[in-house]
Amino acid sequence: MKRNAFIRVAVLHPVLHLKRIVLIASMILCSQLPLLAAPDEALLKLFHRSFPEAEYIRWTEDGDFNVVCFVQNESQYRIWYDKQGTLIYSLRYCGENELPLTVLRAVKKKYRDRHIEGVTEVTNRSGVCYELLLSDGEKWYTVTSTSSGNVALKSSMKKQL
Repeated sequence: MKRNAFIRVAVLHPVLHLKRIVLIASMILCSQLPLLAAPDEALLKLFHRSFPEAEYIRWTEDGDFNVVCFVQNESQYRIWYDKQGTLIYSLRYCGENELPLTVLRAVKKKYRDRHIEGVTEVTNRSGVCYELLLSDGEKWYTVTSTSSGNVALKSSMKKQL
């Protein structure tokens, strides 16, 4: 009987009830903080003009930058804008079919027996380059390429069998 009385007091006591409400409210607020990091209206308009078909859009802040992650035409994007709305850096994760022909031909020529597993397009103030993940029966290869097709091996790793 004493145990039931304790449970009733613990569950129904007004101070404990208020603490529970404050805890739940703070958890909800913390979960919504990334949504509060939305950029200003001018950047939002620029973004929607540049990427009208973007889906699953999520804005966050990274230091002095606004970062947007989204999907468009089956490619995943992550773009860093400065506070003035200038694109500073972007990553696009795509497939082999979205590579420029010069890059695709150069990689296929130099790495004939390897399969392209994934592509990351990197854009910054210096221009555009590509990082490709290749594989064969024994190893994984990370290859970089300029947009003009200059290909170089960055690293390789033996597969665990």
